[in-house]
Amino acid sequence: MDLRQLRYFVTLAEQLHFGNAADMLDIAPSALSMQIQSLEKELGVKLLVRTKRSVSLCAAGVLFLEEARHTLAAAENAKRVAMMAGRGQIGALEIGYVVSAACAGVVQRLLSLHGERYPQVHIRLHSLESPAQIQWLQQRELDACVVRTTSGPHDEVDRILLLKEKLVVALPEKHRLAIKDTIDASELANEVFTAPQFEKDVGFARHLLAIGRDAGFTPNIEFHTKDFLTALVHVASAHGVAVVPESISNIQLPGLVFRKLNNVRDDSELFLVLRRNDSSPFVSSLRAIALEIAAQHSNAH
Repeated sequence: MDLRQLRYFVTLAEQLHFGNAADMLDIAPSALSMQIQSLEKELGVKLLVRTKRSVSLCAAGVLFLEEARHTLAAAENAKRVAMMAGRGQIGALEIGYVVSAACAGVVQRLLSLHGERYPQVHIRLHSLESPAQIQWLQQRELDACVVRTTSGPHDEVDRILLLKEKLVVALPEKHRLAIKDTIDASELANEVFTAPQFEKDVGFARHLLAIGRDAGFTPNIEFHTKDFLTALVHVASAHGVAVVPESISNIQLPGLVFRKLNNVRDDSELFLVLRRNDSSPFVSSLRAIALEIAAQHSNAH
């Protein structure tokens, strides 16, 4: 039994006339009759009652017609789903991100545009620090990730720069420098620092080290945290100061203020990172949207 035989039977059952059904199927009536007989032989039951003047469904034929319609509809749906999946229009994406990317609005923008264009592609988000994201990406547990650094073998991944943003300093509200609107980097020389995402020369810490190097001092890093929010809690509790991306100033805590920095060359960059040569249609659609966001940001600056 194949789908063609089911389609022949359904058409005949709806027309109850071999000639009309054969015309609709664009085959000879004799060929249609042979196909129906073959189907009945395979099933071991009669589906039709035939006379010289009429064709009607027997009890088995009535029940078989309903199931045949369901089967044909399911087959057509399977075909549609496969074609949509092949075009990246239905399925799932696993995306990692750093929480600070949400503060910058990048994750929301990426998901919003993708949802508008591919509403049947389900996106599952995973909040992870940058090194873990890259590892998951290489292990194919993630399809893409949004990170602030891409340390590691760059020949294995493609990077799309989504956003550049200025660096600011987070201070306790009663800090001596809090009265100023803008602070020169050199004024931080004697400060104790809380360093978010600190790993030597890796991740966001490199910005702090570069600021100190350019301003002629080595940052005194006393507190190390895994994320920006924990760093801000330290600062709000008067445990040091922290250099953070400007979008982090969207997080407001009691006892905490943010100030602009002068004489800082570095910007904080957010990347969408993908496996190089990943031919998945889902990843291709995400890549196209990321490039669009990157172009919009570049044109705005």
